[in-house]
Amino acid sequence: MPRRLLLLSSILLGLPAMAMAQSATNWVPEQNRGAAEADAAGIDDVIGLLNAALTAIRANRRSQAVEFMERAEARLLTRSTPVLQAGSPVQGGIVGRIGNARRAALAENNVLARKEIAAALAALNRPRPAGR
Repeated sequence: MPRRLLLLSSILLGLPAMAMAQSATNWVPEQNRGAAEADAAGIDDVIGLLNAALTAIRANRRSQAVEFMERAEARLLTRSTPVLQAGSPVQGGIVGRIGNARRAALAENNVLARKEIAAALAALNRPRPAGR
């Protein structure tokens, strides 16, 4: 009996992972297409990437929008970071806004995605205080 229970529980525990793998597999061709479209755009700066993401969201091109947002996040995250902060994940600020926008786009919540991108762009365009 314990052996059957162990077998049954391992099968049941594996079902969500199999479902997640299937949904990830369905996303790959769309993600590859979005990456190719982003490559073709040739945009390299954060503001340009976020503006391109907004355009893609308005045109209902989710995979392309997500790709542009991921590239914008990567640009911001690869900047120099003080050693004491290097091990801490960036959760707020501009990177947090872009992450929120990316998750919203993936959930097909274009209104929230546009709002978060606009907030990130506003923060990027805000002048820095003197002395910093």
